[in-house]
Amino acid sequence: MNKKLKILTVSTLIAATIFSTGCSVLFNKPPATDPEPPKIETPDTSAEEDKKVQEFMTEYFGALFGQTVESYAKNLLTGEIPSSISSYIAQRTVKEGNKNPEIGIHLPRIVEVNGMSMLNYEILKDADNKPIIESTFIGKNGDAYLYYVKVGLKAKGLPNSLFIKYYDINNETNAYEKIKENGVEKVVAEEDYDYIKVTAKYDVEIVKDGDSYKVLTQREADYKSPLSKRISKLNNEFVDKREFLDVNIPEQKQQYDNEKALLEQFFNNLLLLDKERMSLLRAEWYKGYSGFMEFLSGLEINKVNGSEILFTDANYTQKFNIMSFPLQVNMDRIDSFDNIKVTQHPGYTQKNKVYFVSFDASVVKANGMIGNKTVYKYDYTVTLKDKNGKLMIDGIKLNEFYQKNDEKPKENKEEKKDTETKKDDIDLK
Repeated sequence: MNKKLKILTVSTLIAATIFSTGCSVLFNKPPATDPEPPKIETPDTSAEEDKKVQEFMTEYFGALFGQTVESYAKNLLTGEIPSSISSYIAQRTVKEGNKNPEIGIHLPRIVEVNGMSMLNYEILKDADNKPIIESTFIGKNGDAYLYYVKVGLKAKGLPNSLFIKYYDINNETNAYEKIKENGVEKVVAEEDYDYIKVTAKYDVEIVKDGDSYKVLTQREADYKSPLSKRISKLNNEFVDKREFLDVNIPEQKQQYDNEKALLEQFFNNLLLLDKERMSLLRAEWYKGYSGFMEFLSGLEINKVNGSEILFTDANYTQKFNIMSFPLQVNMDRIDSFDNIKVTQHPGYTQKNKVYFVSFDASVVKANGMIGNKTVYKYDYTVTLKDKNGKLMIDGIKLNEFYQKNDEKPKENKEEKKDTETKKDDIDLK
């Protein structure tokens, strides 16, 4: 009996021990672990952060080009960060580069493009009235994020022939300064200014500063060192010419359409010149301005809807060289112009509206078989001007013409009908 009691007691103790141990294993909480730190998103890992940088770029370049080039003249030479953009600049740049001429913040300056010296800039806007600033993420450079930025600009400037009348170069700084007469800077006549449109390209390094971003460096693409070389107005590799008329904007598309229609109608007027009339016109051209214009006027070649379209004067021999008229030697007449293409010339400005005009001409040769036609390709450069608010042709230049080997495309009668209908809709205002 005592032996059985002992065995029961030992069994009870073992069971109790196992039970208590099992409960502790079952009900004890696992050891606590530290939560992972929140992930810090950056432009290279987050589309949202990249968008923030692009918005920041728009603000920054808006402030940068919100001031005149003249107001930056001193800062350009000393390297002092202008107060208008200082809040956008990283502390490292302010601390290490402020008042150093080689600072990596490149301010707007005088630049020459296509014979025009650009003096001031404003940022262009698109059809939705948004600034044309395109920022593209390139990669990470240490703790900085590199962006390639293209800024659409409308530039106010002077043709070089007029620029030298108002500006001179300082041989010590290589910067351009207004010419002074009797100690007073010359004032540029407003009518001397002209306007072009360009794209300025920059390499920009951005760093994170708390919840915002700051500019570490903002340099002209393909820039030169030192400062004296970089600020030469001929150092223009970071600037591209852009078409003056943006056909995506309705008002500018309408202007382009009006100018294109005028050019097409003028060349169609020239179809009136056959071999005999061309001989008579050539004689009047050599004789003098009055006879030349009277002959054109008699055939209404110089008119659209009864309105004058040629801006001519005593320089008519240079602007309308007789050799630039389409009907050439050994041609009896031109029956039609087809495939007319009108393209803005790189030299197009607000004042001088220059176009490339090309077309195929169906030519009846003077010594050819009756009924046979040969197709020639013509390429012209044509300039338009506003005269008292009226659009007129200021000059034509035949760049080249040559016989095409392929057959003339078949005439599209419906297209020709539409063209004839549109002749009366040309707006010369």
